[in-house]
Amino acid sequence: NGPGQSGGVSKSLEPVVKRLGTKVHWFAIEGTSLPSNENDPPAGFSFYSPKISPQLAERHRKAADEYLYPLLHGLTDKAQFDIENWKAFRQVNEIVASESLSVSAESFPTLCWLHDYQVPLAAPLMSMQAGLITCQFWHVPWPEPEVIINSPIGKELVESLLCNKLIGFHTTEYATNFLNTVKELFPNAQVDVLKMEVRRRRTNTRVVVMPLGLDIGLWQNLARISRPKAEAMAVKYRLANQILLGVDRLDYTKGVVEKLQGIERFLERQSSWHRRFHYVQLLHSSKTADANLKAYEVEVDQTIDKINLRFGSDGWQPIIKINGYLNQTELAAWYQAADILMVNSVRDGLNLIAKEYVACRNDEQGALILSRQTGSAAELSQGAVLIDAHNADAIADAISQSLGMEVEEKRRRMTAMRKSVGWNQLHDWAIGFLRQALQGRH
Repeated sequence: NGPGQSGGVSKSLEPVVKRLGTKVHWFAIEGTSLPSNENDPPAGFSFYSPKISPQLAERHRKAADEYLYPLLHGLTDKAQFDIENWKAFRQVNEIVASESLSVSAESFPTLCWLHDYQVPLAAPLMSMQAGLITCQFWHVPWPEPEVIINSPIGKELVESLLCNKLIGFHTTEYATNFLNTVKELFPNAQVDVLKMEVRRRRTNTRVVVMPLGLDIGLWQNLARISRPKAEAMAVKYRLANQILLGVDRLDYTKGVVEKLQGIERFLERQSSWHRRFHYVQLLHSSKTADANLKAYEVEVDQTIDKINLRFGSDGWQPIIKINGYLNQTELAAWYQAADILMVNSVRDGLNLIAKEYVACRNDEQGALILSRQTGSAAELSQGAVLIDAHNADAIADAISQSLGMEVEEKRRRMTAMRKSVGWNQLHDWAIGFLRQALQGRH
């Protein structure tokens, strides 16, 4: 989820719970993904955190973050496999599944909705309970089939996922990659790529493409509230006339270094723009022992220092980096203050930052430079300036194009993107997926 989306799924389910009079049991590994309101849950919600030893939890984290995460983003050179970590990962998944089943035995729920790549091995155990429908939404990319096929855990991962009645992906590309992976790993399975169905061993798994939506009303209201703060940003930070913005979690998949290299190329080419703009990089770094992320943070800082030293003059430095977590109101202010938002992920399941920016632009101004490698590019292609995340020349060209864009073109592009975002809202996404999961219930 994006920086402004903490607890987004639970929030989207609240109206569903109220409307249907149902109950939600929310399970999460302690310290990772429990909603922020866990101590004061909304009506109809109960939050659970299975008891897992710190040592086991750390091995689970390593398997998830240091192996599965880079693997699923196609970055196999960063994927560090350790068999003991994977055994712990499997054990944690079984603990979560067992505790979920113990609660479900008391309340007889109809459906278990698994999210993302941290508990994908829970489905086999949960699917064995009669009357319980298991489904999974996959928030990260699904890479080309050969990436999973060549993984020592690829077959186990896919076989576990096929225990779900329904699997959701953000884009057609990811869904197709998954189905083609199934075809390669399980030649005897009946895989219909057009209907997006898999039949295997008397089980039927459907695949759907449903990109995650935003709570548009929330972001539009935040934009109104934060407007005075947005107007004061330039003075507070002594910013130039044009503000370019990047909002990223510290993560090598977000393409921050590549984005900085594109800005450097722009500065090399366009000396007339020196001192007339600032690029503000908002960077949220989590406390982690992941060596890949620590090395990436050093690389980001060194790249910024190099560019500022090379092009800075008379008190002006082209790049300003602001570290730390920002709340939704602060983000909404920055989204409105920025003339251009740059999202340059080298691979991204969706990227909600781009959508949040669009939702906050009630003035129908601002330009979005967006990597084609983000899942949200499929929805925002009519208005965004699309780029290849690895191409510094293309990034420089996109900056030039966006800085020179006329007001009416900005309005046309932003209006198109706002319509696209408005058609797919968070509440609709949650209800739509649940309806799909409950189709064909016996």
